[in-house]
Amino acid sequence: MTYATTLKRAARHNPAWETTRIYSMATDGTGAAITDASGTFQYDLAEETFALRDYTREDSFTIVQPYDGNATLIVISEEGPDPDAVILWGGVFYSISEVIGGDSLRGTVRYQVKALPEDHVIPIRNNSL
Repeated sequence: MTYATTLKRAARHNPAWETTRIYSMATDGTGAAITDASGTFQYDLAEETFALRDYTREDSFTIVQPYDGNATLIVISEEGPDPDAVILWGGVFYSISEVIGGDSLRGTVRYQVKALPEDHVIPIRNNSL
């Protein structure tokens, strides 16, 4: 049993962690990205896991400054960091702006993410593991 698997078992019973899906860019047998007819990249489900919002990088909130969709997520992941992945967390798709880092035991990865607009369609090719 990996460290990430142990973390997932614990997170399943902790209300602070939310169910999360990580979608990676779909590739064919040669490693080339698969696109649809309009040239948009397609995505495959890479992992079902848990994520937690990390507020440590957010210094202050003001009433004048509107929320711009940026967040820092700590994701329990058995996979390595993928900057091209899309994360479905809390019913909202997020694109990865920056891979901040991970822990030394390869159990969690911290991402700086940006919420995608609700009208932005993410073409999911395969939604099962």
